[in-house]
Amino acid sequence: MGVIVRNKKTHKKYMFLGTGFGAYKAIRPSFFGGNVFPHEEEGTVTTVAVCDSKGNIIWINSNDLQVIEVDGIKISEMDIDDADEIDDILVCPACGTMVDKNEKYCHECGLTLF
Repeated sequence: MGVIVRNKKTHKKYMFLGTGFGAYKAIRPSFFGGNVFPHEEEGTVTTVAVCDSKGNIIWINSNDLQVIEVDGIKISEMDIDDADEIDDILVCPACGTMVDKNEKYCHECGLTLF
């Protein structure tokens, strides 16, 4: 059946196809400092490929989606108990992303974790 997701803003349902991850870094010379003190911009883009009922592929920000069904079973009906996992999760102090406590780096901002 697959994975059905819902857009949190529009409440439209989509079929989940896959994920995409992009990282970028742009450098341009500054007005006064030229290449000595350039303007730098960097970040990440987390997107998900979904399709609508007509088969059109759409890329949506992963933060805007919520999984509602997996293989025809609603998430609320699955026996997912995250009480044991709370001790295994840290919150990155720089960006607020939830990270497994065994990770060395935050996967969102790259901060080194202890």
